[in-house]
Amino acid sequence: MKRLAFLSFTIATLIAPIQAQAECVRFPQPPNPNAELRYLLSHPGAVVCPGPRPNPGGQRAVLDQISRDRVNNTATQICAMRGQRC
Repeated sequence: MKRLAFLSFTIATLIAPIQAQAECVRFPQPPNPNAELRYLLSHPGAVVCPGPRPNPGGQRAVLDQISRDRVNNTATQICAMRGQRC
């Protein structure tokens, strides 16, 4: 009986993180970017569910901007390490 209890406890412990990863967070509409950002910063690893009306164009624009920012930051760091001003 003790082995069965230990086995069920072990299985439950192993499955819990998998179930937690499968769940996602839904934010209320209309969006409140400041509250959403505070929530996401206080809950690292939280997964956000897609909204009811996803905007692929807006998502693409944000990803493009992030990519440009990373390239610019990298170029600035390289210049700084070389002692140059870009």
